[in-house]
Amino acid sequence: MRKIHLNLNHKDSGTLNENVYSDFALDVHFLMQSLYGPEAPSKLYPKISVSGNQGQIMSFFTALQQEKKYMDSFMKHGLNDAQTMNSRYQVQDAVKKFEYETGLRWPFEH
Repeated sequence: MRKIHLNLNHKDSGTLNENVYSDFALDVHFLMQSLYGPEAPSKLYPKISVSGNQGQIMSFFTALQQEKKYMDSFMKHGLNDAQTMNSRYQVQDAVKKFEYETGLRWPFEH
């Protein structure tokens, strides 16, 4: 089982660099893959620890949740469906809040 530590508290620390972005993007990509894996999800979920303030942590999990809802809607209804478009707008809002709270870029484009 993979262990992931996400440090969301980079906004004011000046420690943002290419390695921070790369590690964060890989970890979030792995989390999304674990939600759609071929095995039972409970066996795939990595152990996650998250550091940051409450706003940063909440905005991260909200963005991750909205990302999953968008992908679910896309797979069920297709890209041009109204429900998918609504999910897309919701994930875009959640990503803006996440990026504002953390100073990190969300690793997926919409």
